Parts: sequence; C-alpha cells; structure tokens
Amino acid sequence: MNKAILAIILGVLLMPVTHQVSALPYYSADNHKFKPSSKNTISARQAASIVQSAYGGKVLKVQSSGKGYRVKLLKQDGRIISVFVDGKSGRIKG
Repeated sequence: MNKAILAIILGVLLMPVTHQVSALPYYSADNHKFKPSSKNTISARQAASIVQSAYGGKVLKVQSSGKGYRVKLLKQDGRIISVFVDGKSGRIKG
C-alpha cells in the first residue's frame, strides 16, 4: 500500500485520540493555574513542546512518569514514537 495512503488512514484512525488529548488541561492556552508537580521543574506542556521541536509531528499523549514525562508523538511519516523527557533538565532520554 502506498505510504501516503497509509499515513492518511492512520491519521483518520487517530483523529478521535488526538482530539481528546488536546482537551487535557495542560494543552489549554488559557489555563494559567497549571503548575508542575514538586518533583518536576518543567510542565507537561513544556515536555510536549520540547519533543515536538526535536522530532516534529503531532503530540498524541503526555503522561507523568517517574521523574519526568513520557510523550507519545505521531511523526509526519506516520510513525508513532514514545520518548521520555527528564522533569528537571528537560532533556530527551530515548
């Protein structure tokens, strides 16, 4: 199957998931009350921005995970990747 068609189908299938994610509090531009937890110095929104800047694509999900955040991303080529962002330094760790 053509890669472009596969990417379109994948995008359509994931559309409801991405719509739900965008409604989460840390994605709200007008939510000024969100504060990172005491163990993290960066917010979930900042973690999403860091990963999106490094890899491009669309953020699907951000979860607090240990000492940072697990960010799931749909890349422009249709692949889904998951990376960890350190909550203190903001560095991507795999």
